[in-house]
Amino acid sequence: MGRFGDDKIEEVRSRADIVEIVGAHVRLRRAGRNFVGLCPFHNEKTPSFSVNAERGFFHCFGCGVGGSVFNFITRVEGLTFPEAVRSLAKKYGVTLPEHDVSGPAAGEREAMLKASEVAAEFFAHVLWNTTDGAMARDYLKSRGISVESARAFMIGYAPSRPASLAKALEKRGLREAGIKVGLVKKDGNDAYDMFRARVMFPIRDAQGRAIAFGGRVLDARLPKYINSPESPLYSKARTLYGLFEARQAISSSASSGKDRAILVEGYFDVIALWQAGFKEAVAGCGTALTVDQLRVLGRYTKNVIACFDGDAAGRKASMRALEIFLQAGLLGRGIFIPSGFDPDTFVRERGAAAFVELIEKAQLLVELYALQELAESGGPNAKIEARMNAAERVAEKLRLIHTAFEFHEMVRRAAFLLQVPDEVLRAEGKKQITSQRIRGEASEEFRPPNSSGDVIVRAELTLLAMALMHPDLRGEIFAAQPFGQYREKLLSDLLRSVCEETEDSPALAEWVSERLTEEQRSFLSGILVRQEVNSLEKPELFEESFFNQPDWKALNSPGHTKRAEGSNSREEFKSPQRIVRNCLAVLFHSGTAEQLAILKEAAKDTTIPEEAAEKSQEFILLRRAQTRTAVVPK
Repeated sequence: MGRFGDDKIEEVRSRADIVEIVGAHVRLRRAGRNFVGLCPFHNEKTPSFSVNAERGFFHCFGCGVGGSVFNFITRVEGLTFPEAVRSLAKKYGVTLPEHDVSGPAAGEREAMLKASEVAAEFFAHVLWNTTDGAMARDYLKSRGISVESARAFMIGYAPSRPASLAKALEKRGLREAGIKVGLVKKDGNDAYDMFRARVMFPIRDAQGRAIAFGGRVLDARLPKYINSPESPLYSKARTLYGLFEARQAISSSASSGKDRAILVEGYFDVIALWQAGFKEAVAGCGTALTVDQLRVLGRYTKNVIACFDGDAAGRKASMRALEIFLQAGLLGRGIFIPSGFDPDTFVRERGAAAFVELIEKAQLLVELYALQELAESGGPNAKIEARMNAAERVAEKLRLIHTAFEFHEMVRRAAFLLQVPDEVLRAEGKKQITSQRIRGEASEEFRPPNSSGDVIVRAELTLLAMALMHPDLRGEIFAAQPFGQYREKLLSDLLRSVCEETEDSPALAEWVSERLTEEQRSFLSGILVRQEVNSLEKPELFEESFFNQPDWKALNSPGHTKRAEGSNSREEFKSPQRIVRNCLAVLFHSGTAEQLAILKEAAKDTTIPEEAAEKSQEFILLRRAQTRTAVVPK
């Protein structure tokens, strides 16, 4: 790897089989030199998700998501990059030193994770192996929680003594870490436990590590529940209880997955449903439902069913939930638990079959919202003015829908329920929405840009991709010295560094990818995963309009592409060499007349003259000698 990253990260990357990793979440089939399947990040019926094992990259040509094996793990499991590295290192037997990720901050984080792990083990030990836990064991039994379920969710018990956990953490040198995650509180020089005489529910991250806790009393004391405070490990707004246990059941790609999530309110609701066979249940963590929580769920499935109380308050809650779902890019469905029950008591008293019936009756939140608005306006027989007012309020929500198909389908359904013309509701829903929003950014495939700014950005990234894929062209790129023409210095520095490398290493592409923005990485992965630039599949990325600029249309004219005798003009236009020269032409568009003349002349050639190639290599070797000790910023 040299300067292109830590040796350990490269060791993890080289050992990690991206097809195996992705295949655990996506059903893949071989298609030529790539593997394809249905994208786990958006709903689709025709596979547009592709994995290139040789380069170690994935890309979805439907929603545009792409990157390396590390990027896939961070997205699908909700991990940070260092956590993804550690997860894969553990899977493939790579030992990482404690300081390998991010210095002192990483050490503090590890200490906090260790403190939470010790606490979870401590609480579980007290519950199952001490007399202190006897009452808690009886309580769990009275709530219908089996030993198997309790152990699966790592349920424990915090003893009533004031400093039991504090002493256990202090013995391991973790008292300060315990304070930072809210397990222990300080009182002068002394410390005492935050949780006492409570049944403990560990809240785990996507890797199964305890990051926070919820504690419930066994009697009528208030507050009934207390939860861990926010910490560097834990954000209530982005965390879902039970997600680790439910991931495989929720997943749209796992063989045992149901491609749905059931969203409930409390810990016992999750466990009772899990125990009844609904292992796809999750809950919020002591806070109102948030967009971030739904976005986390959206990584696993687009089908989320929210449970609401069957009373008037529950109906109101379903109306409030609609906007949150739509902002997260999900339509969402709702079911109403009969009055007097919650999911826990309902499934225990009525049985799993009765809960299945509720799920089968789940309605789209948009429909529930439209029906509620209609009812409040006087029902189907209300005056047209009242129904149109209701339609306007529904239209305000429809504006939040991300994709064109979903927008038009929801308009059709809502218009039917409200008994108003489709076209009227559609027109209202389109107000204040940009055309890009209506099209749905997530479902659009790559298209030639319409503005010169977009052309320049794409030319910069395409030139970087060509340098990564074709080491033999790096000399020509370097000799042209396009670095000063780049608008973004980071991209310029990355291109220079790639051009100064002689090997075609997947690690080089990985190193570049990690320094790009999400949008830039998506574009780059789209090129890298195609494997062969000359592939006729989805050729719009390299269509002539991609590079059209004033004064440069002649550059791509048929006369130029036919200069190679017997060549296919479309193929010759898309050759890596031609693409490089077209990108250079775009970048030097504002250059000197002499530069433009050189590029125009070079673009007419179909091969690099031998003399020019030799000079390019001499130039790049000289440049390497001058910058041998330079270190690229990380």
